[in-house]
Amino acid sequence: MENKPLISRLAKVYKDTEYTYFVLDGTTGATIISGLTELDARIHSMKNDDWSIGREEIVDTGVTINDDGVEISYENKDILSEEDLQ
Repeated sequence: MENKPLISRLAKVYKDTEYTYFVLDGTTGATIISGLTELDARIHSMKNDDWSIGREEIVDTGVTINDDGVEISYENKDILSEEDLQ
């Protein structure tokens, strides 16, 4: 069991299961707008009877990139700054 506060553990669970929603045109199959919360997508889809919503899972690859576009990893430790390694 972690010694983190409940709210921190709940925030981590929420972040791990976060989804981004989009609005799709049912007649053409084109995405109207993306990057919405579920509620915003539902509200936006009500503007037209042919529109529907979908969701895309946000996948965390675990790769962290610094400002120069270099992956932060042990293999790259020689070219990274002290700030990158924190």
